[in-house]
Amino acid sequence: MRTLFIGDVHGCAQALSALLARLDYDRHTDRLYLTGDAFSRGPDPLGVWDIVRATGAEMVLGNHDDWLIRLLEDRLSGGTLCLEKDKDRDQVAALWPVADDVLVWLKARPLFIDTPEFLLVHAGVHPKAGLAGTDRSQLLTIRLWPPAKGIIGPRWHDFYEPADKPIIFGHDAPGGLVVKRRRDGTPYAVGLDSGCVYGRSLTGYVLEDDRFVQVPGWEDSPWRPEAPAPTAPAWRPGGRPGAAPLGAPASPNG
Repeated sequence: MRTLFIGDVHGCAQALSALLARLDYDRHTDRLYLTGDAFSRGPDPLGVWDIVRATGAEMVLGNHDDWLIRLLEDRLSGGTLCLEKDKDRDQVAALWPVADDVLVWLKARPLFIDTPEFLLVHAGVHPKAGLAGTDRSQLLTIRLWPPAKGIIGPRWHDFYEPADKPIIFGHDAPGGLVVKRRRDGTPYAVGLDSGCVYGRSLTGYVLEDDRFVQVPGWEDSPWRPEAPAPTAPAWRPGGRPGAAPLGAPASPNG
């Protein structure tokens, strides 16, 4: 059985499908884990949800997922929080047909998955205190060390002491793909957010083979670099219903 990890998808269902095809994913023989931030910002959050259901993927909670929980809870109770920003409105509108199911699933996502083979988190851990000394906010948002605002500066993993198993994380698209190795060549820190939603790439990692696989990110991203990206075949979980527009009812069944 293989253990597969995929970086922050951010609503890019086409890239996720292509990466699963490149990885030759098989639900019966592979374990699939996502680093969090599955739905926000990208063009097809509902498509991502369909793939999550079809694959049985596991995921740690990301900071954007945490915000989506708040948006869905508010809207399902009749609130208008998601209407304050276009990106929030569009995300909730796309997921509205399955809002109840997505909310239940997101609220069940752990902040970390700790196994004998790996530690999976969304953003990272306190580099000196380790997982036990990492608070919720750090698990969701840590980037720089020492802690600071912004995206420029030394990363937490620059100060991280290698453990007996690799830590897998996402969150830091500006930092890109991260691979830190011990002297024997084995990885101890693997960062998989390679900026899919910004038009760069979506990255997968096969733990047992220590192998990385990438596909092009969101081709029409408003943040996409100028260089064109190659195409890749798609993994198809089957059809899905079309997204309904965000309307007045405070319930998908209303």
